[in-house]
Amino acid sequence: MHLNKIKILLIGPSGSGKTSIANFISESMNIEESGPPKPTQGVRIVEFELSNINVNDKVYNNDIELWDCSGDHRFESCWPALRVGVQGVILVCSPSTANAATREMELLYNYFVSQPKLTTKQCVLFYNCTDEQDDLESLSLSPTFSKVSQVAINLKTGGNRLKIDFSNFVVSILQSINRSI
Repeated sequence: MHLNKIKILLIGPSGSGKTSIANFISESMNIEESGPPKPTQGVRIVEFELSNINVNDKVYNNDIELWDCSGDHRFESCWPALRVGVQGVILVCSPSTANAATREMELLYNYFVSQPKLTTKQCVLFYNCTDEQDDLESLSLSPTFSKVSQVAINLKTGGNRLKIDFSNFVVSILQSINRSI
């Protein structure tokens, strides 16, 4: 069965790895092909199909619109347009951005999840680990995030796990937006 497009925002501080995650999830690029990061200008929309999603014992194929949003605040004037019709939000931070990002993550959560009245099931936090020692324990977020699913990801060593985590997130979005599925 095929459902409509799901709009998911990928947001977080500059340099947290959002574009690499978007490319990997959408299979636009292998991690081995990645070069030095280039800042996203505004937003980049990646469209792809996610097949064989099992929701309440029914199998679906979904078109995904993954909006890879710049972490640069000079694009903040675009935020109202970005959140129109949003059904899911992936917050991304990394060890290099975590300490400075605590307040920023709260700001992004409030604007893109709380204000449009998304549920905590429609949001996930990906902690983009770059080496084996990085873990969620080192991330000190406010109590706002206590009910938000938090997942440590590593594109180099755990790419398959990331795809599973992303699929599980899509299932939770589908369950939240349409209880009749």
